[in-house]
Amino acid sequence: GPLSLETQPLKLALRAEAATWKAQFAKNLHLHGKEKLEQLLQYVKETTLLLSRDVEDLEDVRKVMAIQQDIRTKESEIDAILGPIEHVYALLQRYEVTVPANETEEVAGLKQTWVKMNALSVAVGENLQRLQAGFKRELLKQVKLFVVDAAEFRADWDLNGPMVPGVKPLDAIERLDQYKSLFDVRKRKWNAYVDGEELFGLTVTRYPELEQTEKELEFLGRLYDLYKDVIATIDGYADILWTEVVANIESMNEQVSIFQAACRKLPKALRDWDAYTDLRKKIDDFLEILPMVQSLASPAMRPRHWQALMALVGAELDMSEDSFKLGDLLDANLLPHVEEIEELTGGAGKEAQVETRLEQIERDWEDQNFSFNEFKNKGLCILDAGATGELVEKLEDSQMALGSMATNRYSAPFKDAVVEWTAKLSTVGDVVEMWLVVQNMWIYMEAVFSGGDIVKQLPQEAKRFNQIDKAFIKMVHGAVDTLNVVNVCYGNDTILTLLPHLTDQLELCQKSLTAFLDTKRAQFPRFYFV
Repeated sequence: GPLSLETQPLKLALRAEAATWKAQFAKNLHLHGKEKLEQLLQYVKETTLLLSRDVEDLEDVRKVMAIQQDIRTKESEIDAILGPIEHVYALLQRYEVTVPANETEEVAGLKQTWVKMNALSVAVGENLQRLQAGFKRELLKQVKLFVVDAAEFRADWDLNGPMVPGVKPLDAIERLDQYKSLFDVRKRKWNAYVDGEELFGLTVTRYPELEQTEKELEFLGRLYDLYKDVIATIDGYADILWTEVVANIESMNEQVSIFQAACRKLPKALRDWDAYTDLRKKIDDFLEILPMVQSLASPAMRPRHWQALMALVGAELDMSEDSFKLGDLLDANLLPHVEEIEELTGGAGKEAQVETRLEQIERDWEDQNFSFNEFKNKGLCILDAGATGELVEKLEDSQMALGSMATNRYSAPFKDAVVEWTAKLSTVGDVVEMWLVVQNMWIYMEAVFSGGDIVKQLPQEAKRFNQIDKAFIKMVHGAVDTLNVVNVCYGNDTILTLLPHLTDQLELCQKSLTAFLDTKRAQFPRFYFV
């Protein structure tokens, strides 16, 4: 059937959208035109102000002539400047966009404003031509005086400047700064006189004394600027606290290496100067001492090493964290003792390795416990075979390490600890060895004397084994309560005395049992298979 579309809402929406776009476009166009208008008016205002000033010297003449040149340049393109502004405001007026009245008036008077400024420029130019003769005479007079001043300045430079032979670097820096200030004043005059001569079409006067001095100032500036930077930087490093040295070593090395590269790039003619010699020595000495500083900052350094260092260099160092600085070390005359300090710090590192290994051994055996298994109805009383085997291997490794330490000259500071742990582990080894012997014999005898005819046949040996059994179980239960291997074995007089005794007693039982079995075998041949 027929279809009816209601387009009125769509029309209204399109009209609203078009009106919004028109308003925004008009706003943007107005802002663009206003910006260009304000820029032009500001230029006219500033230029008029400059042209209205009195011309009193050559600098004023130069400025006025530069302004006139700029106006002439813009004059050729004024239509291209004014046209777009007038077009924008005409377009706004055409479409009835509201614009402030003062802007409309400014746009209407733009050409007239430009014409007035141009007329002022012409008038100022005419006045300038009348004044030029006087300025020209004054310029020539000033140039003659300046030629004499330049020669006198150079003579004073040669007599008292920083290049006088024998002047110390710090004095030379002071003189350089002083004469550079004096030269800068003359440089400004020099530039002004050159501009004036070019302005009036005169031959530009040369000042060979100033040209030579300028070259030498630049020449010396490279040396002494680097000298000041190096001295200030390295002396500044002296204030770094020792606790912060490690964090700054890389940046210090990088910065001073940059200084070293800059020093090498200085002209060869400077290398006979005292400042260059001092500079090179300061840089090289610091780069030579920096690896020593890094070594001395190692965590391996202990108070005993610092005492040895103080004795070596003949200086006392306050090692307080809040006061000990890098400068204290730099002032300690380290360079004559490079080899001795390298040996000292290298030894500290090797001693630290020994100390670390010794501490590891101590930690290992502090945590090393016996492991027991149950036996029949007697509870935990048998050393675990696997764990005990591992314990013996660990014991051998530790004893080997301690033996190596004992012959190592870097173990001297830990001699007492090495001797003590050697004794401890030697005792542990002896005890474990005897213990395993006693345990094996005890297990065998326990099976024999646990009951049966042999107990009746060998009552004395059964009684002996009963006592052995009680002593052994008591010893083991004590070890189970303690567990730690070193604490059980070392310094335990009871166990050290008991194990040899139990060994002797078990051997007596074994001997008696063997004699008994031999008798039975003689009576009953079938016992030869037992």
